[in-house]
Amino acid sequence: MHPSLSRLTIAQATLTALVAGQCLVIPSVLAQESNPTATPPATTAAPTPPAASGGSPFGQTNPAASPFGQVQSSPAPSTGGEPAADQAGSKSTEPQVLVAEVRVVATKGQLGQSLEERVYDAIRTRPGQTTTRSQLQQDINAVFATGYFADVKATPEDTPLGVRVTFDVSPNPILEGVSAEGATLLPKQVVEDTFKPQVGQTLNFGELQRGVKSIEEWYAERGYVLAKVADVQSTPDGKVKLVVTEGVIEDIRVKGNTRTRDFIVTREVGLKPGDVFNRNAIQRDLQRVYGLSIFKDVSLDLAQGQDPQKVVVNVKVEEKSTGSIAAGAGVNSAYGFFGTLSLQEANLGGNNQKAGLDVQGGGQILLFNLSFTDPWIAGDPNRTSYTANLFNRQQFSYVFNGGGVGVLNPRTGFIETPRENRLGLGLVFGRPLENGWRASAGTRFETVQLRDYLGRAYTVDNQGNPLTVSGTGTDKLFFLQGALVRDTRDNPNTPRSGSVLRGSLDQSVGLLGDAFFTRPTVSYSQYIPVDVLPWGKGKQVLAFNSSIGTVFGSLPPYEAFTLGGGNSVRGYYEGSLGTGRSYMINSVELRAPIFDPVGAALFIDYGDTIGSQASVLGAPGLVRGKPGGGLGYGIGLRIQSPLGPLRIDFAANTQGLPSQVHFGLGEKF
Repeated sequence: MHPSLSRLTIAQATLTALVAGQCLVIPSVLAQESNPTATPPATTAAPTPPAASGGSPFGQTNPAASPFGQVQSSPAPSTGGEPAADQAGSKSTEPQVLVAEVRVVATKGQLGQSLEERVYDAIRTRPGQTTTRSQLQQDINAVFATGYFADVKATPEDTPLGVRVTFDVSPNPILEGVSAEGATLLPKQVVEDTFKPQVGQTLNFGELQRGVKSIEEWYAERGYVLAKVADVQSTPDGKVKLVVTEGVIEDIRVKGNTRTRDFIVTREVGLKPGDVFNRNAIQRDLQRVYGLSIFKDVSLDLAQGQDPQKVVVNVKVEEKSTGSIAAGAGVNSAYGFFGTLSLQEANLGGNNQKAGLDVQGGGQILLFNLSFTDPWIAGDPNRTSYTANLFNRQQFSYVFNGGGVGVLNPRTGFIETPRENRLGLGLVFGRPLENGWRASAGTRFETVQLRDYLGRAYTVDNQGNPLTVSGTGTDKLFFLQGALVRDTRDNPNTPRSGSVLRGSLDQSVGLLGDAFFTRPTVSYSQYIPVDVLPWGKGKQVLAFNSSIGTVFGSLPPYEAFTLGGGNSVRGYYEGSLGTGRSYMINSVELRAPIFDPVGAALFIDYGDTIGSQASVLGAPGLVRGKPGGGLGYGIGLRIQSPLGPLRIDFAANTQGLPSQVHFGLGEKF
């Protein structure tokens, strides 16, 4: 018995009774109020697990075992030694009795000194003080709140000196071990480590609940947000079983699509029926679905499956218009009258296949590009894509521009830059690999001519320098191509962190063409969040890019690397810095927002042909006076648009050449 609550002597009890006066009431009055059995208070700290068969100490108490009513509420807080008021009435309306003795016994289980002291510390009923039925109910709640007991009863008995109150408690068993049922992802070691401090000790509901919460947090930290401990079962010998439901996916369905076929969406979802739902994985899956660029919006909702322990994942999509048509006409000095037509469809047949036709035609020219892309060949488990195209393209050749060297325009008598005309077809396959890598391989065949504005092909320029490798008006090139890319950027359009590594190899096969050469290139970009300017805090980015390449073999001059321009070394006109067999470019940018949607960039570019201008057939860079290397620097504006950042760069250079203004769509790197 607790020392402070030992039995009163007769003299002490008599004195106490005189002081108490008319507060003394026989215990039968308490018993007549009501006679239900107390059960554990409903608290979140120590919920009572369901009883196991065979009379578990976790089961409900017997309603006929105690003279006190069943406790329906948690114990009220107390600040002193006086009995607390009943919630249903004031303290003065309840009968009060004088307590002569308080005892703690255990008719079931083993009650050691430590548990006995916990009971005495929890209750407020004391010898020599009065108590009420509500006070005893609160004491029962307080004992349950310790978490160490499966059953608590309070029994009052008349004695000559007052009332003897006996608290009959049933201690929980010694915890022998905890196991998990239904857990496919939870390692057994995690369960053992979580409950290891409790094993060998009297089972405590509060500590057990904290362990259960720790298990659920283990799941949540890893994205398994639907996992929970659905039930806690125990046996009289102290073994506890956690019944875990992890949130298994019963089905994945698509809602909102009227045109796009379901499998186009579901194949982008890495989670499959039978997998455990994972928030992090489904977010990545939704990003891939949105990245198809055929939906305005992509969202998610969850529903209970036919099996109540499983979940149905509904991917909700809102389709957008994916087709476009545009036409135009114009007149220029080179081609005279011309017309343009563009037809594009990004979701052909609801299969997310892309088809496009661009045509520009006139009296002097017919240019076109017909392409078809299947981003995922149906039935292929490796997400293989392919693109096929047939094209006839023409553009000014930046290899041969500048220096007064080119081809003669018979109409004007001026020397002009020849145009590269490429007619050909290509086929490229792509496939994602592990760890963020993506590989592509393909082939391309094309014929190349260097033409004037009338479409006449040339083999040499006005100084007799060769323009083709075959010595005829048309070169044939057949390429085998391969590339590897690893992209870890947080946002491809406006990256703030991450990196991009690209490597490519073009192999021109001389057996089917007029040249045999190998062209490897490598580039690397890194993006680092910084805060160095007084504005745009938290959104500033320091970006680095370095690229290098070279060519081995019989290089046609129009296949050489050109330096200078908005996508190369800024501050120089397109191709005016150098034309070489090899090159390197290094760039640094500090990007920061100014106000939505406008941002700014400070940049420095350096490029060099690494002394390789003379090794290009006809040395087009040297005969046109290109310096071969130099530095460009400046400031730029970035305007966010639905198509990506609009780029305007104002750049100067270290070669004394005129400064340049460069326009572009998207960042330089």
